[in-house]
Amino acid sequence: MPLIDPKLIPAEVLRRTNVDRLNALYDRLEARKVDKIVIPEPPSGFRPSNLIRVYCQAHLRRCLVLARSGYGLFFLEDGLVSLMCARAIYESVAVFSAFERQFLPLLETGTIPEILEFALNKAHATRTKKMIEQHGEQVKAVNIVTDIAKLAKDRPKIEEEYDFLSDHVHPAGFGTMLYFAEKSKTEDAYVFSDGGPDPAADLKWVLVSIRMLEEFEKSLDRVEAALLGLSARGHAEKK
Repeated sequence: MPLIDPKLIPAEVLRRTNVDRLNALYDRLEARKVDKIVIPEPPSGFRPSNLIRVYCQAHLRRCLVLARSGYGLFFLEDGLVSLMCARAIYESVAVFSAFERQFLPLLETGTIPEILEFALNKAHATRTKKMIEQHGEQVKAVNIVTDIAKLAKDRPKIEEEYDFLSDHVHPAGFGTMLYFAEKSKTEDAYVFSDGGPDPAADLKWVLVSIRMLEEFEKSLDRVEAALLGLSARGHAEKK
């Protein structure tokens, strides 16, 4: 079954051709999942390429879980959680794109130990003070707003979109009072619902975020293609 049921998507929310496009995207990414990656590559036992593939696979699975959850929860009237998933997809795409922007140039100029260290630092990136003190500033995760901003070249309104989603998922006015409570037009009272004031708009955001995975797919393609060269280099150096 496709992720997105076309019968559940009004034409004014998304046209059928675009629903099919999102389902095809999700299916392509789902097909890239693997159950296991053995780190040493034959014949030389070279390790860095497959360690980086582990990093890619973990991000792939995160994106798929968020897309599947965001879509499915919407139809359980958990629209607010769907918006949380949508924002998390934006963040996941931004982080992986930042990795690609740094990783590909490093393949051209760095030594294999430098490439491996970079990949390991990214794989263990954290904002936890204790971990940073223990392992050094090189594992300190970049503020997500910085990574989001760097996507503006290809998606000019991404910061505005991300701020909108953030407003709705934070426990302030948009994500609490304006989402769950509506002032009655006929009496001095508020009426509550779990589905939010504009479910159609929430569904659009879920679908927009899933389409963001096209950018993730492109980054993943470029990283995995580059790993072929890294492996060839590693095997040659081990001879």
